[in-house]
Amino acid sequence: MSQRLLKFAEDFLQRKTPVEDFVDAYADAWRTERDNNEILEDDPITSEKLSTFFCLVDLYKPDEDREDYEVDEAELRLRMQRVFDGELDEPNNR
Repeated sequence: MSQRLLKFAEDFLQRKTPVEDFVDAYADAWRTERDNNEILEDDPITSEKLSTFFCLVDLYKPDEDREDYEVDEAELRLRMQRVFDGELDEPNNR
């Protein structure tokens, strides 16, 4: 399952998946994997990446009236790319 989530994130980062389709679908898939204890099978780095993606997706808000801690699409893509590239980042660090 983790490879599917990583591929889904990669497709989003390569703009193959629109943000509107990605955000809820990723969150749902991650929760399903978590609830089924599939995340326990991941290596620590992959687990950290997938969990951080989930946190970042949770911070996404497309509206202009977002809070300071929330992110728009550009910031979501930027932070996710950093994590994908191995620069693990806390979701609230800018």
